[in-house]
Amino acid sequence: MRFIPPLLLSLLPLSAAGPLALFDPLDAISRSQVHMKLDAFAADDPVSLRDLLNGWHGPYRYRNGENLAIDDARFDIGASFENSAYIGYTYRHHSITKASDDSTLLVWQQLNDEPFEAGKIYDLYIGIELFEGDGVVCAFPVPLPSSMKSAGVEMAIGMELLRGRNMQDGYLKGYAVANSDRDYDYSAVADYYYTENYLYNLDVLQAEGYGFTTHLSFKIEGERTVFRAIVNDLYGRIFWKELPYSYVFISSSTKKYDENGYVVYNPAVSGVEKYVDYTQKLYPKYRLEGKYGIDSFSCIAIGADGIKRRVLPYAGYTYRFGPDAETTISYESRFDSFGLSIRYKNTLVAFRSDSLRHPAALGATLSYSVRF
Repeated sequence: MRFIPPLLLSLLPLSAAGPLALFDPLDAISRSQVHMKLDAFAADDPVSLRDLLNGWHGPYRYRNGENLAIDDARFDIGASFENSAYIGYTYRHHSITKASDDSTLLVWQQLNDEPFEAGKIYDLYIGIELFEGDGVVCAFPVPLPSSMKSAGVEMAIGMELLRGRNMQDGYLKGYAVANSDRDYDYSAVADYYYTENYLYNLDVLQAEGYGFTTHLSFKIEGERTVFRAIVNDLYGRIFWKELPYSYVFISSSTKKYDENGYVVYNPAVSGVEKYVDYTQKLYPKYRLEGKYGIDSFSCIAIGADGIKRRVLPYAGYTYRFGPDAETTISYESRFDSFGLSIRYKNTLVAFRSDSLRHPAALGATLSYSVRF
């Protein structure tokens, strides 16, 4: 008879050290309970999150190459029946913005009246994908052959029927040339679907979107090890009706200057603006994690979260103080964030940050369940 450390069985769904907000179908159906979970993570390369919300007014954090901004949050509440089914309500807000280092530097200089480097050519690229919506989520176990079950293999699938509230999907690409330390010219093209225009002032009608998405989780359990894979939005589509769309050229031909003589972003826009029916593809997110039980009181985890081919590696250590209490400490290397989670009975509280004073990466989790 194989030995399974009881710590692994009881902690695995609760103590995941990864930063992203994921729905795990296997965890959802693991117990008979009413369950609530709020999970959120935000990170930004160029400036701290406080400065990001304050118009980028703060120190610039230079990062060579691609700069990322991630906003990943979901709220779930529902009921599950052990090894049978889960059904509940979900609210989701997910976005990823990718930008060249020249783009983030130019934006920061523009908003802070910082001098430009005369003669510098800025290579501009900004791409964004965002989805906000809510709906019904369910999960079910996948029937497996008895040989796979005896080898410790489990699998479950999830599905969501969603109503889209807001979306962004598009990019801006071009260049800018600094004429002096206070002035620059720019030219760019934007291919852009949206419910709110972030590039320039344009009032649009509210669009409606409805669709679905699918999730998958997979687990292999050994004597002291557990490997788990979770994929969210494995295949997800939102069908938008009368969605605003712009394919436009943006230039600096209508310049304005502030009281200090710095050029102000006031783009001249030409091109196509219309309403279209559009199918938004939800980008997949995943977690791959391996755990090893050191003894009956502790285990270690090594894994990686993934989003749009960007990897967020992490490691964690869990220690149990008693039958009702345990804690996990973790480190995620892409944004240099540290995490701490504490579980007492059926309540889990977790916090993640790269800095206590001015974090550029911040995460929080609150989970509570009532078993029956």
